[in-house]
Amino acid sequence: MRTWCRQNPRTRTSGQVAVAVITGRPVEEVIKRIGHSHNATTRELASVLDQYGYLCSLRCVPAKRLTEPPKLALAQVHAARRSDWHWVAIENGRIFDGVWGDGYGVVNWPTDFRITSYLTIEE
Repeated sequence: MRTWCRQNPRTRTSGQVAVAVITGRPVEEVIKRIGHSHNATTRELASVLDQYGYLCSLRCVPAKRLTEPPKLALAQVHAARRSDWHWVAIENGRIFDGVWGDGYGVVNWPTDFRITSYLTIEE
């Protein structure tokens, strides 16, 4: 079972938080591995996951190309009415969102939020 991490909503560390949830490592450690505490790229997140022994591609797959959500993944969540987006961790249908979620994998997103793509992960 994954452990949820809270993200300060004023920060841009959603990718680092999502990797911390997947790996079980402290957010501060993940930030050190990535090298910064602002918007992380897909390649940076994939590289850190690889360092922790997880397998994933360097590119996200659009959600519309998949017949069902992956069992383990990072996902990009976009807001339809704004240019905002952020990363979340996915495990067996539960969504771990450091800002809009809770420790049970339940989210309370604004109505215009949706998952647009996945970075599928294998342990």
